[in-house]
Amino acid sequence: MEILQTKTDIGLVRKHNEDYAVVTKHSKNKNIKLLIVADGMGGRNKGEVASKYIATELEKWFHEKSPKILNDTEKTQDLLTKYIKKLNSNLIKKYGEDHLGTTLTLALINKKETLILNVGDSRAYIYKKRKLLQITEDDSDVWAFYEEGFVKKDDLRYFKNNNIISACIGICKELCIVTPTIIDNDYDIIFLVTDGVSDVLTDKKIKKIIRRKKKEKILDEIINEAVNVNQKLKIPFHLKRKYTSNYIIPYHGRDNATCAMYIKQV
Repeated sequence: MEILQTKTDIGLVRKHNEDYAVVTKHSKNKNIKLLIVADGMGGRNKGEVASKYIATELEKWFHEKSPKILNDTEKTQDLLTKYIKKLNSNLIKKYGEDHLGTTLTLALINKKETLILNVGDSRAYIYKKRKLLQITEDDSDVWAFYEEGFVKKDDLRYFKNNNIISACIGICKELCIVTPTIIDNDYDIIFLVTDGVSDVLTDKKIKKIIRRKKKEKILDEIINEAVNVNQKLKIPFHLKRKYTSNYIIPYHGRDNATCAMYIKQV
């Protein structure tokens, strides 16, 4: 039996849930699936409007396209990228620049491949052969620190500018940078998470949850850990010693937390 799920939580601090998630099977071919997480930008107005608009419009687009087109990964990548940019223009036309915005991480699974599109710092992961692999890269100010080998990925959460992103939808034309990745369907699980999860839970913690929990309970546990469980995070001493920066300690429930997941077989 397959599992196709979403789970979201407002968290313990925010007054609104600005995340939006979609999982769906194509109406004419159930083997073609779409997963979306969109994280409305909390520092702007109406983040929940932007995230819902992007996710629901892409869901409509998905069901309107024929299975033949969606099974052509390269063509779908081109069409989807253009459509995302059109949606970006639509938001700017309606609300103006620098008013509202959202991130987007999308996975479209067809007959042979999975197309992943990313705008912002939500993440796509796969789990295969008992290993957890992050497929996307964070479009953030601090990601270069990790890419260039200055810090470990788990240390990025402690930098104060970790929430400053370099790509998004809805703010302006220049920031709508869509990054595509195509992978084979040789994984056991694919899931997408907003930074309300990834800023609190390490990859090691997520992998531990996947290994120990019943498959249908994985998302419940990931969201519960991100929102309700004190991870007892502390700023690593090596960061304080090496960098002069204003650090923060991520705490559970400080943000909306959202996941979308597809498990092939249980």
